[in-house]
Amino acid sequence: MRFFLFLCVSISLLVSGFGQEGENMTGVIQSSDMVRVTVNREPDLNASGQLSKNGTLSIPLIGDVKLSGKSTASAKSFIEAKFRDGYLVRPEVTVFITKRVEHIVTVNGKVTSPGVFKIPHGQPLSLRQVVSMAGGATDVANLRKVTLRRGLKGQTYVIDLKKIMQNKAQDIVLQKDDFIFIPEGIF
Repeated sequence: MRFFLFLCVSISLLVSGFGQEGENMTGVIQSSDMVRVTVNREPDLNASGQLSKNGTLSIPLIGDVKLSGKSTASAKSFIEAKFRDGYLVRPEVTVFITKRVEHIVTVNGKVTSPGVFKIPHGQPLSLRQVVSMAGGATDVANLRKVTLRRGLKGQTYVIDLKKIMQNKAQDIVLQKDDFIFIPEGIF
């Protein structure tokens, strides 16, 4: 009876705590997600926040733990193992994604509808697809000299989009914060 009462109280506290910070998601953790790690009966060991650029979250006692690329279930097991290694006898950890940070790309220049486009979570988005999302290139676009700048401070590439559209070159998978510029052609 005592165990049943403890279980009911634990579940009610757990559920009420989840509702306060918004939606809790499971799945594969991405490098810029907001994550919450809770350790049952050890509130001083809880951690939450956005993962660092290298995909880690700092957790008390065990330090920086790489979570990006792991599922929430495998992250839970990994963190429990770290706590068992000299800190806790039977750690009970929960890992949730509290917010997915949107990944965007920008298309500018000679397209029908230039703008900012979201990269769907967990799905690759190619250069060809995003130009299509922007309404396609206009009649005056120079598809042979499309500029792709990787990230906010990344390298710049000149791409022959015409060859990609003719299936003569491999399409390019876009990354977050990529900037695509389609110039006007000289006729």
